[in-house]
Amino acid sequence: MNSFNIYLSLLSVVLLTACSFMIADANDSGEAASDKQEPYKITRETETKDIKEYLFSIEYPQTRNDQIDQSIIDYVNQAKDAFKKESYDAKLKNSHQKHTLDVTYDILHEDERVFVVKFTEKMDMGNQPEQEKYTVLNFDKSNGKRLDLDHIFTEDKEYLDTLNELADDRVEGNFNLMSDDRFRNLAVIGDRVEVYLTEREKKDVEADSKKIQIPKAELKDLMRPRYAEIHNSWID
Repeated sequence: MNSFNIYLSLLSVVLLTACSFMIADANDSGEAASDKQEPYKITRETETKDIKEYLFSIEYPQTRNDQIDQSIIDYVNQAKDAFKKESYDAKLKNSHQKHTLDVTYDILHEDERVFVVKFTEKMDMGNQPEQEKYTVLNFDKSNGKRLDLDHIFTEDKEYLDTLNELADDRVEGNFNLMSDDRFRNLAVIGDRVEVYLTEREKKDVEADSKKIQIPKAELKDLMRPRYAEIHNSWID
């Protein structure tokens, strides 16, 4: 091989190596950029329907994240369907009063990693006490995925035992006597997690507040590192 061919071969190796490093750097910066999310500009949407049998009014947020928006719309549709079914069943039991459903929301927390919204549903079937329930939705902003407990905590199911103990320490009654899905309304909030209780649940466990706060510091070994990290909230 003459010296010119050797030179070309060496030049090719150098260029290929340089390109490899440039691509790797681009990939790394791309991952970092995709993980650094900006605050959402929230659009408040309202859906109402007023007919002879029932009235519902539902407010919900929409963001620039298609996956989050679709999950929220799915929740809204499920809430409507559940209300219509309960209203229909009540009519069959000779309840002739007009039934109502009122759904409002609060953005509990948003930072560069997570977006958390709480819905409050108030349902009035006329001849029954008004029903109130919460639905808390946690989202990972990097992919729009809705987070359940197994996403937030490690795969070790013992995290439920620790949550039970910590929540029980913060109420006068027995938190363990609540339903099996007692942590369904757990929210990831900055330096803590919060468990939301309806007025009835609050009375059942003799809690001072409608939410139980547990510092992440007491859960850090049980939470996945991504969600155990503390970020300042962008919500006032």
